[in-house]
Amino acid sequence: MRSGTASSRGAITILNAIPTGIGAALGITLQTDARVDIQEGKPSISVKMIEKDENDALAKECVKLVFDLAGENLQTVRVTTRSSIPISRGLKSSSAAANAISLATARALNKKVDDIELVKLGVEAARRAGVTVTGAFDDASACYFGGIYVTDNSKMEVLRHEPIPKDKLRVILHVPDRKIRKKGITKETFQRWFSDFKKAEKLVLDGEYFEAMTLNGRLVAKALSIDDSICRAALKVGALAAGISGTGPATAIIVDESKFDDVLDAVSMEQAPLLIAHPNDTPAPEVIPRLLE
Repeated sequence: MRSGTASSRGAITILNAIPTGIGAALGITLQTDARVDIQEGKPSISVKMIEKDENDALAKECVKLVFDLAGENLQTVRVTTRSSIPISRGLKSSSAAANAISLATARALNKKVDDIELVKLGVEAARRAGVTVTGAFDDASACYFGGIYVTDNSKMEVLRHEPIPKDKLRVILHVPDRKIRKKGITKETFQRWFSDFKKAEKLVLDGEYFEAMTLNGRLVAKALSIDDSICRAALKVGALAAGISGTGPATAIIVDESKFDDVLDAVSMEQAPLLIAHPNDTPAPEVIPRLLE
């Protein structure tokens, strides 16, 4: 039996790519681990996921594409994933899973794949599985490489990439229990606020990431009728940025260490779990799988 393990960390939204095609995301330290076991036998893919109701189509597409890339015929494959990233809350669980599964499959096959090619393969798998609107190249890149990534998702091009001072910043995540599926969310959903999203896009391209994240979050909340009062509460006491991540319902808050306690107190009254993370700058090949043990 051939086996491979890998991890990819998650991310939060700076600019949602659905309205304009330009997206931006920041890597964070929550992670997804994957193990891929390959045995000779009838072509099949079985998937064991931490949440039983999740669709396994993404994992299967990742495996198929890596086998194709390696020039190997599909065999009997078992995929196991574990994650600390809440699913369908806007925290890039699909991008992290695609990265981890693709990398684990490549390792099991002993196939060396260029990092950006592996990211793009995961994006294509997500498109085929129907778990993304734009392809989420920004999310996948930030998850895989860490730091801030700004991308043109229609052209699959990286426009900007910058590290972020992780030692001075914390990320607070407000994560409601409910999930928001992407089915039914299209570019038209945000059309009414298109000119405002273009303003957020300009902020991102100018490197004004925190201001862009807050504006984007406010616009997404309006478009999808999501309560963003927690954003206002965090900003009022000194958060650097706060906004709905992805299509929600999670809220991501970036805080300087000096304001962490104040902001945490301000948002702890809300009736939803809080997760604490750091910005991530460790690329996926260097992340140690620790959830599968």
